[in-house]
Amino acid sequence: MILDNKFIATLVKMIKQDSTPALGCTEPIAVALAGAATRDYITDTIKSIEVLVSKNIFKNGKFVLIPNTNRWGLDLAAALGVLGGDRKYGLMVLKDIDDKIIEEAQKMIEANKIKLEYIGDVPEVFVNIVVTTNSEKIEVVLKDNHEHIEQIKVNGELVFEDRIEDEDKKVCNILNGLTFKEIRRISEMIPIEQLEFIKAGIQMNKKAAEEGLNWDRGAKIGYTLKRLEERGILSNNAPTQARILTAAAADIRMGGGNCPIMTSGGSGNQGIGVVLPIVVVAEEEEIEEDKLIRAIFFAHMINRYVKAYTGKLSAMCGCAIAAGIGASGGITWLLGGKDFQIEGACQNMLANLTGMICDGAKETCSFKLATSAEVAVISAYLAMENVIAKPNTGIIGNTIEDTIKNLGILSKEGLPYMDSAIIKILEDI
Repeated sequence: MILDNKFIATLVKMIKQDSTPALGCTEPIAVALAGAATRDYITDTIKSIEVLVSKNIFKNGKFVLIPNTNRWGLDLAAALGVLGGDRKYGLMVLKDIDDKIIEEAQKMIEANKIKLEYIGDVPEVFVNIVVTTNSEKIEVVLKDNHEHIEQIKVNGELVFEDRIEDEDKKVCNILNGLTFKEIRRISEMIPIEQLEFIKAGIQMNKKAAEEGLNWDRGAKIGYTLKRLEERGILSNNAPTQARILTAAAADIRMGGGNCPIMTSGGSGNQGIGVVLPIVVVAEEEEIEEDKLIRAIFFAHMINRYVKAYTGKLSAMCGCAIAAGIGASGGITWLLGGKDFQIEGACQNMLANLTGMICDGAKETCSFKLATSAEVAVISAYLAMENVIAKPNTGIIGNTIEDTIKNLGILSKEGLPYMDSAIIKILEDI
């Protein structure tokens, strides 16, 4: 493929758009954002709010705490967005929510004014909210990514439309055709000044990890792992540090803390899983900042590449099969690995963690993120010693590209019923 400047600039733009600050889990936040998009058109007392979401949004939003509320629920997220969300903040839509708005939202829920359902045959990321007042009916459709408002209608009349252009879909198709070697070359070619947004992500996610180490609520996985390390039960090395810091950042994020995260591929947890393991190794190996920035961009690219095959949301944990793969590839490049070692590290990851299910966003995602982070570091160091999973065994293909295609087949053909089974379990809880 010809890697001209225009094509590379388009890819950088795509990665930058997928790497944005988010407060709280992006599934309920997407619902809140759709709700906030109705606010400019509400002129009268709200009678009802109807919320339709995809199965994936339903699964990921059912049990995850909403920032600053100590409560969960997509119905609550919708009400908070409608009553007090600010659309212009994107995935930070709920940053100004206060106790008064939370109480008002809870009263709406108790009065049965909010109806929530999930539907099939829609994109993985899909939210449809209808707010009915005494004077109007406002309908918002959020679709394809977590902050893309596609349509707003008032009393059936289209007042806003922003469909994703064919060119954007074409770029995703082109991404499918790239090789790891080409992704690596792109990461090395980009002028470093175009990657300033990576610096912001490093600072934001490191701060979340630091705050999470003192977050003694919720799952407390990072907090407790750190104390186990201090007692000598865990070793003080790069894999363990990656495990601890990644868990800590996930703890505060999934535990409803008021702590923004820089996303990767539109996912906050994947942003944590991409950035922090690479930062840990860079600090351990005393690697210069510019190389760290390129390694993280490379990892974002790999994460996005994998998701082009598996989808944005799937029945398998994206932190393991996408973000973890990106982190391991980025770490191997950071350590000076050759192409076969970079690809080998990712093969090692997929030989290990493929099949880790996504049973919805919740506090215990910290366990999965911590596992993925530690294995990403170990897989990279193994590859640097030329210890690499053998090709054409199990789902491991002859090349890393073949393996990721196999992963896509597994996600889209082998596991389509798993989400339905998980949702059935969640509905019975």
